[in-house]
Amino acid sequence: MYINAHEVNDKKQEYLDLLDKNHNEQIYQEYLEQNTMFIPREFEQNHGIHSSTVLRKLPLSSDYKPDFVYLAKSSDNWNVVLIEIEKPSSKYFKKNSTTFHTDFVLALQQMNNWRAWFEEESNRNHFKNNILQGFVVPAHMAKNPFNFKYVLVHGRRSEYENNTIKTGLIRSQQRDDFSIISFDSLAENIERKYKLYVGVKKNTHYELISDEFLDESIFAWMNTDHLAITQKIFDDANNKKASWNHVHSTNNGLVKVMETVLPRIKII
Repeated sequence: MYINAHEVNDKKQEYLDLLDKNHNEQIYQEYLEQNTMFIPREFEQNHGIHSSTVLRKLPLSSDYKPDFVYLAKSSDNWNVVLIEIEKPSSKYFKKNSTTFHTDFVLALQQMNNWRAWFEEESNRNHFKNNILQGFVVPAHMAKNPFNFKYVLVHGRRSEYENNTIKTGLIRSQQRDDFSIISFDSLAENIERKYKLYVGVKKNTHYELISDEFLDESIFAWMNTDHLAITQKIFDDANNKKASWNHVHSTNNGLVKVMETVLPRIKII
């Protein structure tokens, strides 16, 4: 589900105005969770974002909790995309200098820490088999390789866009598996970015904490024992019965998936 075309300009302006207020990081995290068309789509593959779901604060370990994580799949592999959100006021460079600011240095170190964590085979296996247990479906695709990708959202474009040296220095920090983007960039092409569920990993299941029913795929593929939803998603899904398309075969013939799943699913 995409943003209404009439809302695009208003939403962009609302977002850009929010950037100018220089709030703390949590305010921007919450805004992106409520307006998921602004969440980065770097490293998205041809099958899109898995289950139209982005996971917030997914714990890799007691030390590492990326602000957002999503899986993007193709027919033969997965991209696991980890996103760190800094602040619009975070700096790239020291004042009147081409020396990197401490804000940027620390953010780059965070990316390196995540990459180093995934270098350990035991951590990769733990992530796939434990942290993402029940989320990687269908089961046969869980055997496909995982490629880990990293995205840093940092600062404002105005700090470097008219300076080729600064632009080049920032670009030089990027890798094939690592993208650096400004907060301004998140407002680009939001009319082409479909909305996402925001999910939270619990010990035994995933909770979708969004307000809107967007897509059936997560309900069609995930075991309902591993899933819980808000009352607002439940009510909105019932209001959108006409959009239900997924079916499965029963003794009574073809039945819409949502008709059997929705009554069984846990409400939070």
